[in-house]
Amino acid sequence: MARLPLLSPRTLWREALSFVADLRREWSRARVGGLSAEIAFFGLLGLFPAVIVFAAALGSLDVVIGAGAAADTEQWLLDRVVETFGSDNTLRATVEELFDRSNAGLITAGVVLTVYASSRGFTAVVGALDVTYGHEYRRNWLSTRVMGFVLTLFTVLVSALVAAMVVVGPLLGGGEELADRFGAGSAFTTAWDWFRWPVVCVVVVCWAASIYHFAPRRRTPWRSDLPGAVVGTVWWLAVSLGFRVYLDAAASGMNAVFGLLGGALILLVWLYLLAMGLLVGAEINGVLNDRRGLSTETESAR
Repeated sequence: MARLPLLSPRTLWREALSFVADLRREWSRARVGGLSAEIAFFGLLGLFPAVIVFAAALGSLDVVIGAGAAADTEQWLLDRVVETFGSDNTLRATVEELFDRSNAGLITAGVVLTVYASSRGFTAVVGALDVTYGHEYRRNWLSTRVMGFVLTLFTVLVSALVAAMVVVGPLLGGGEELADRFGAGSAFTTAWDWFRWPVVCVVVVCWAASIYHFAPRRRTPWRSDLPGAVVGTVWWLAVSLGFRVYLDAAASGMNAVFGLLGGALILLVWLYLLAMGLLVGAEINGVLNDRRGLSTETESAR
């Protein structure tokens, strides 16, 4: 079997510089900064109804994961709300009320309208990805909004799954509970504690690859969506870590007014950086697709 020739360090460096130049050119052409601001703005407008649906879904998890695990998830979510918006906000009371009452009726009757209200951010994502990939023929008005609605519902479900895995462990209970249930030893508990976060990362990568695959009008093979999904996931982890460090540093000296206004502003910046990571991943996929000859658009559209 013939062996692939090894590239010299100079060739690798030249290819890397060429890739960065292509990425910078595509960044300027697609106006990634402006598109990220648009996604962040509409995402912030749709955040509150999305949080309500998210809280309602978690409030119904006690049937699956038990009342104690659901209570832990509720407390985790309320802590995040207080850290972001301060202790004096109406969103905390709304979330607490959703957890205190039976939410089955809310999920079945109100989920369509609530998800539609929160889908404006993903509607902007659908249009932005078409621009990022340089698609000449984009989705029409109805197709864009239907896809934004579907992606919002899909994202809420994935977010609830990730939150349950991060906060309370697997949906059937913690590592010790599963070990007792299946007759496994302490090795299972240790393995779950080690592999839970990698599993969460894999879920996020799969979510991002699905967004890249289904949101644009033109689709490419799944394998071509993975590089940008991996880069986007790393980007989001770094941004979220920085967001967490900022909140820990600012929480001690934050008064009620600054906590509400400053929390909202930093949340907008956080959404802006998350949206930028999503578009950067799409740009990376687009440049790689061009180099592989997978681009389906005309040269004028690029």
